[in-house]
Amino acid sequence: MSRAKMMVIAFIVSYGAPLLIAVITVASTAGPKKYISKKNACWLNWYESKALLAFVIPAFTIVAINLVVLIVVLYKMLRRGVGAATQPDEKHALVVIARCVAILTPIFGLTWGFGIGTMVSRDFGIHVVFALLNSLQGFFILVFGTLLDSKV
Repeated sequence: MSRAKMMVIAFIVSYGAPLLIAVITVASTAGPKKYISKKNACWLNWYESKALLAFVIPAFTIVAINLVVLIVVLYKMLRRGVGAATQPDEKHALVVIARCVAILTPIFGLTWGFGIGTMVSRDFGIHVVFALLNSLQGFFILVFGTLLDSKV
């Protein structure tokens, strides 16, 4: 497949799918006056229209697909051909990847957990912890993914 075709497909999927989800959500909740929540400012409300599903379902789908891809990649890296010799650099790369996954997965899971907690609880502390963990994700990737690598 040519690069131009791949870019068109990527553009349609990355911009078209969220646009389609937003249009369907607004169209299904705007008619009965459920689009704007009476209690909160967020249009992704749960009690009036269940519009929060427009975020939750795609988010969990993306997480599930990423998990499957991660498992397939790690499986392929661990399972080499019978006659293929494993190079020392490949073993080192696998150790680095496994360590990053083992460290970053709980951190990102905590962030998602506190994100769900912000929807359930009005406690200010949960909102602060979520905001801090969410804003520091890039920093965690930098530290654990690159700076702690012995080659760097």
